[in-house]
Amino acid sequence: MMSTVSGRVAVVTGSNKGIGYFIALQLGLSNLFEHVLLACRDESRAADAVASLQAQLPNKVKVSSASLTLGNTESHRAFAKQMEESFGKVDVLVNNAGFAFKGSDSTPFKEQCTPTLDINFRGTVDLTNRLLPLIEKGTDPRVVNVASMAGRLAQLSPELQSKFSSNDLTMAELESLVDQFETAVHDGTQKDKGWGSSNYGISKLAVIAATKVWAREYANKGTVSINCCCPGYCKTDMTSAKGVRDPADGAKNAVIPATMENPPTGQFFENFKVGQW
Repeated sequence: MMSTVSGRVAVVTGSNKGIGYFIALQLGLSNLFEHVLLACRDESRAADAVASLQAQLPNKVKVSSASLTLGNTESHRAFAKQMEESFGKVDVLVNNAGFAFKGSDSTPFKEQCTPTLDINFRGTVDLTNRLLPLIEKGTDPRVVNVASMAGRLAQLSPELQSKFSSNDLTMAELESLVDQFETAVHDGTQKDKGWGSSNYGISKLAVIAATKVWAREYANKGTVSINCCCPGYCKTDMTSAKGVRDPADGAKNAVIPATMENPPTGQFFENFKVGQW
């Protein structure tokens, strides 16, 4: 049975540690949410994070967690169902969960491609599409996609840049472009065809492009604000702690569009302000 709770609900994926943890903490401290939900793959770590966050937040803010494996469509379906049954809405979704192979990983470049795209791009798109009907029911609803400076348009040929940045780009066309990159990587022809040399970079570029596609769609409806951000090169497990920015500072780049008054839509935030893609 569906229940609609009082108070605003923030959902942060991949939030048991690192940047996601501090996004959840800062949202809880913003005085704008009564519920902060951590969507995490590791339930034990999620439970520890819930306890840690709850101890730092006002009593009126309830922290909880739910199982989510980004890139697993069945997990997405179950998670969306749980959000509907538990809350009846989602006011803010921060898509922070992601994946990157370590630089020292011996997995061949071709074999790194599909898992990276399946999690960072296809997983984010599928999960978001499943949650958007609940987000539309929220108060001042917003989506923030954590992307990366690695997703710069400049890594592509001018022809591909034009396609990805087109104001007429549809989600189906974007998915087709990502499929074309995947095929080119498997064929070993990606450089000849104007693609970048980073699976992670293309996956995040596609997340930025998806943000803009969604933003145009929902701008016409006048409902959901949808933006993306780069946290910066942070000291996290993903960077093997080689980053130069504290994850708490990096988290602010997601929290700003999630909490600011009169937010824009379809923008890329970096260094605590709207940046250039």
